[in-house]
Amino acid sequence: MQDDYTAIAEDFLAFLAKNEKTRLYNDLLALKAVHDMNQDTAYYTFKNIKRGVKKYSERRKRSFSYENDQHVELKIHQIHEQHFFKNAYRIEVSVGNHECGYVIVERLLEQLQAVPVRPFEYQEALI
Repeated sequence: MQDDYTAIAEDFLAFLAKNEKTRLYNDLLALKAVHDMNQDTAYYTFKNIKRGVKKYSERRKRSFSYENDQHVELKIHQIHEQHFFKNAYRIEVSVGNHECGYVIVERLLEQLQAVPVRPFEYQEALI
């Protein structure tokens, strides 16, 4: 299955415009930082009583969407979900019509970093 994600990442990036690759690279770096910090964490809060009374709610915190020249779309959604008073973070990634896990994000980053580039071609955004 890991090889499938590598092939999907290669195919998607092969037809992505150069400026979109730069934007994707920076967005994936930011996504990785947030995901590393929030994965496998859950917390309880009584701050939002209205939402806490509901059995389940979810809110998209950040979404990314990229489409290559072959009209294959990469969608990434960072989601904050709440079950009663328990809050959690999760991520949804899809390429085309296929649901993928976070592994595809790692494969895309590997592919973008593995390509020999000229200096300053991929510019990391300073936060």
